[in-house]
Amino acid sequence: MRKKFTLLMVFFLCAVSISMAQNITVTGQVKDQKGLPLPGVSVKVKGTNQGASTSDNGAFTISAPNNSTLEFSFIGYKTIEEAVNNRTSVNITMSDDNQQLNEVVVIGYGTTTKKDLTTSVVSVSSKDLENQPITNPLQAIQGRAAGVQVSSQSGKPGAGISISIRGNTSITASNSPLYVIDGVTSRDASFLNANDIESMTILKDASAAAIYGSSGANGVVLITTKKGSAGKLKVAFNAFTGFSNFWQKQEVLNNDQYIGLMRELGYTTFGGNNNTDWQKETFGTGTQNQYQASISGGVKGGQYYFSTGYQQDKGVVAPAKLDRLTANFNGSQNITPWLKLTGNAVLTSSNSIDVGDNSSVSRGGVILGALTTPPTIGIFEPNGQYTTIPNAGGWDNPLALAFGSNNKNRDFRFIGAFGAQLNFTKDLFFKSTISTNSRKNFYRYFTDNFLTTYGRQERGVYRDNTTNDQVWLNENILNYTKNVGKNAFTATGGYTIQSSDYRYRNNEQTRFYDVAGNPTAPSVALTIPQRAQWTKQSYLARITYAYDSKYLFSSNFRADGSSRFAKENRFGYFPSFSAGWRISGENFMKDSKTINDLKLRGSWGKVGNDEGIGDYAYLKLYNVNAQGEYNLQNPANDNLSWEKTTQTNIGLDLSMFNSRITFTADAYLKKTNDLLINVQLPPSSGFGSQAYNVGSMENKGLEFVLSTKNYDREKFKWTTDLNFSINRNKVTDLGATTQSLNFAGIYERDDAVRVVAGKPLGSFYGYVYTGVNPANGAAQYADTNGNGITGSADPGDRTFIGSAQPKFIYGITNNLTYGNWGLNFFFQGVQGSELFNASRIDIEGMFDSKNQSVAVLDRWTTPGQVTNIPKALRSSSENSLTSSRFVENASYLRLKTTTLSYSFGQSVLEKLKMSKLTLFATGYNLLTFTKYSGLDPEVNVNNANGPSMGVDYGTYPQSRSLLFGINVGF
Repeated sequence: MRKKFTLLMVFFLCAVSISMAQNITVTGQVKDQKGLPLPGVSVKVKGTNQGASTSDNGAFTISAPNNSTLEFSFIGYKTIEEAVNNRTSVNITMSDDNQQLNEVVVIGYGTTTKKDLTTSVVSVSSKDLENQPITNPLQAIQGRAAGVQVSSQSGKPGAGISISIRGNTSITASNSPLYVIDGVTSRDASFLNANDIESMTILKDASAAAIYGSSGANGVVLITTKKGSAGKLKVAFNAFTGFSNFWQKQEVLNNDQYIGLMRELGYTTFGGNNNTDWQKETFGTGTQNQYQASISGGVKGGQYYFSTGYQQDKGVVAPAKLDRLTANFNGSQNITPWLKLTGNAVLTSSNSIDVGDNSSVSRGGVILGALTTPPTIGIFEPNGQYTTIPNAGGWDNPLALAFGSNNKNRDFRFIGAFGAQLNFTKDLFFKSTISTNSRKNFYRYFTDNFLTTYGRQERGVYRDNTTNDQVWLNENILNYTKNVGKNAFTATGGYTIQSSDYRYRNNEQTRFYDVAGNPTAPSVALTIPQRAQWTKQSYLARITYAYDSKYLFSSNFRADGSSRFAKENRFGYFPSFSAGWRISGENFMKDSKTINDLKLRGSWGKVGNDEGIGDYAYLKLYNVNAQGEYNLQNPANDNLSWEKTTQTNIGLDLSMFNSRITFTADAYLKKTNDLLINVQLPPSSGFGSQAYNVGSMENKGLEFVLSTKNYDREKFKWTTDLNFSINRNKVTDLGATTQSLNFAGIYERDDAVRVVAGKPLGSFYGYVYTGVNPANGAAQYADTNGNGITGSADPGDRTFIGSAQPKFIYGITNNLTYGNWGLNFFFQGVQGSELFNASRIDIEGMFDSKNQSVAVLDRWTTPGQVTNIPKALRSSSENSLTSSRFVENASYLRLKTTTLSYSFGQSVLEKLKMSKLTLFATGYNLLTFTKYSGLDPEVNVNNANGPSMGVDYGTYPQSRSLLFGINVGF
């Protein structure tokens, strides 16, 4: 009886279960937040393959169990899960899933959402920094931010880069932006580990940067490092290894061709019978290795993140190398409901070995040495010394220049901040932070008295220098936020004080041996230790207001006092205003089916600059000579004051087709007045140059950013990001007494760059090369002044022959994912720029015993010959003057990075007890398309964002890299 009863109950429960899970027909309609129907929405029974989609009027019909859950999904909208609960009618309203508009953007002394921005800013995320063989994280900005031009000084491990935000605003003063690393200000960020960075936000217009006053004259780059979050402890490990080489070489003369040229020049000895390929001997294969481990998490009321990493970059040209150790900490803790403590620190220790570039073989340039050293000699003499170039008075071969001396640099960087935040109410808080930015650098150079010509001449050389630079900053910020109905209001006020202490000392010793080769007491050069200090005191304020997220307003004001100016000119005042109108929030846009968001914004602001003129430029200064006497070096100039830049910006932000297309456009006009320029004083004064407020400059430009979701399905996704920038720079005035300024000196020739009113910075100045005189093989130059002098170079014929300023810069990024596979490829380009290829003066000049390019095989040799290469002319520069002959098109398009990755799925990760496992292969600088004849179009001997820009003179080129790596998370 009991068995029958049990069977009866089981049958009854099964029947109830079946009846409860009975399918019913569910109908309904799906609309957006504006009440408009959404066609094509996917309606699916959760956990099954059963589904339907909405019709043109947003209606749907689906058969589903009465206790099931329906999933509603559509591109650009948040997925919704809705329980049926025996209902036969279900109506759904879907909200926008526009992550870009709701993305939190870091701004000066605060944050905001992208949709509420009224200024021009751009962000680069951690994804753009991953898996690249870069030693400087700022390299990752290149080509990814509209209006931001990133130029590499050279391709050496650890070499610096230059960043120009919306053009150059100064001539003598600094053109580099301010970096703010987790609230700590710095003039450099190259020492950071790219894997520790969460985002980099670039404040481009003056209204965005004005909150930093004088420090933001050239734009601001806000760098936020990674932080922990509440939950389980997270452990991550990243590693890659790879190799690199130069993407091209240059053809030079072989043994026989070189000897033929030397005989033509009148030389009778040629060094030997070798046929050495110096590029093969000098340019090898570099390697890159990087490892980083991090832990992060959260405890009650707090969070923490800690990482440590090691990076090694061995250059293509040995022994160039960089070894770097990094450590990073970021944490916060709520002590009470009204007190929060924060702390962060970055520590970097690096050791590097340098090889000389940016000069010819006669002045220690390894790169040009590899091109101009004759193939007729070997590496070593029989006695073990390095060989020298024949008929050249003791110029060593490139391996002697690279290995014949010990050239090391040790650098230690520390930035740290500690802050406390007091929450008076939920709307009002006060935060005080004290931070330090410290750098200690030690450089050492040594060459013995045997291996190299220079060492033998000086009988041994030892040099070193030590730099200690420390900057302290205390910031005190009061912030108030109030939201009432549709009104959103914030007010920020603050006081900051900053001080710097810089110390430098150097030491030089020579003559460790007497002329007979016996050890002796060295000769010690007279050196004077240097010390400089500066302070700044600042007051800042900001007010923002938004009504219904439609009408947006922001205003900044900052007053900066700098010790670099006399008391009466010490303070500069820098206001800014910006406003935005979200047109898409108006009623007349409510029914739009294509436009999701449309915002018009405008801004105006003023910022200042006191960099690049020294810390005591306004004072009467004396120097000490070798006899210990004091000589007046710099007259007093109490009128010296701030360099001021004002900028007007108009922008448009547009999002369309459920955010599948987003577009941003900006137009700006930036004017700089009272330029800080080191002006050459009249010879009668007995002084050299001195800083004055002289002249003005202008930049104007357009910027466009387009992002598209080309294909968005469950398995396959494809997105494209494109940015395009145009900037026109022009010096508008140099004052009444200064007609021109010359820069970019070329050895034994005229300077290559001249600055005058009406021309942009980086304008090349020289002779106009018109070809070769068929009768005598002499180089011909245009008679531009019309005085009839054509037989020889007339200094009056020099004119402007080109410009280093590009017509436009651009970048294109494509991201594709298919299942677990990912492919990213990023192109970066510069169009319309020119380089003065001073290297060609050495490899095509034919004026001494250096080897030459194969281009000289077409040189003039017989009367009547028509060619564009003049005759060889020993010990004369007449055929290789600073002229248009050496100005080249430096436009290029480069496949900057491409990464193929595979991320293991959840089922595999669960078995391995991991949260992430990704394998990847990355190519860096894989392809370069350019007409430039040099080793690389992306180089600069001098600062790439200063007036001497645009010259290549044996500069270490960019390398091409291929690496393989792994990212692991637990």
